[in-house]
Amino acid sequence: MEAAKPRKAQIEHLREEFRKHGIRKAKLGGFDVDGVLRGKYVSLDKFWGAAESGLGFCDVIFGWDSGDALYDNASVTGWHTGYPDAHATVDLSTYRRIPWEEATAAFLLDFEMPVSPRGVLQKVEQKARAMGFSVKCASEYEFFLFKETPESVRAKGYAGLSALSPGMFGYSWLRASENAPLVHDLLEKLARSTSSSRASTPKPVLACTRRPSATTV
Repeated sequence: MEAAKPRKAQIEHLREEFRKHGIRKAKLGGFDVDGVLRGKYVSLDKFWGAAESGLGFCDVIFGWDSGDALYDNASVTGWHTGYPDAHATVDLSTYRRIPWEEATAAFLLDFEMPVSPRGVLQKVEQKARAMGFSVKCASEYEFFLFKETPESVRAKGYAGLSALSPGMFGYSWLRASENAPLVHDLLEKLARSTSSSRASTPKPVLACTRRPSATTV
């Protein structure tokens, strides 16, 4: 496995990448206690400081649910601690450019918290490697496409939604062509979003399953 570059060298490489691609801002994300990606934008001045020494990120993300309702029985954080900032480290190896957000770089954060899902996964991987195992995994994302807005789905109570195309016609060649601009945009941006100097590029596949609005990536 390729050895990681010293952090200073990684930062210098990123500076060159940012100049090359016109990056003007960064989006930093960390996984909350439920595995939901939470994040915020930072200026480049703020990013370079965070890249070197980390940053503070409110640890409330380890004390609420996916709807932002605070847990009343949490011990890691809560009203008893005042929900302070937790120290987060930018994982520079996770650098990506976001195709649908102009001039924006994305990075994942690591937290020094025992309940951090990403931290737990890293410990499991380290344990597996110590036992002689090489961990490899992949994900298949399935989702539905509807002709709705964030406001309309809430107004309908998430029921009776209008599908991208009507009826049942799985793996339809023609239905996919009917929505070709959207399908092509998804394919191209998914491929571009995985590109980086240190990451392999998976080949996304879109296929209608069960109903025309269900899409597999």
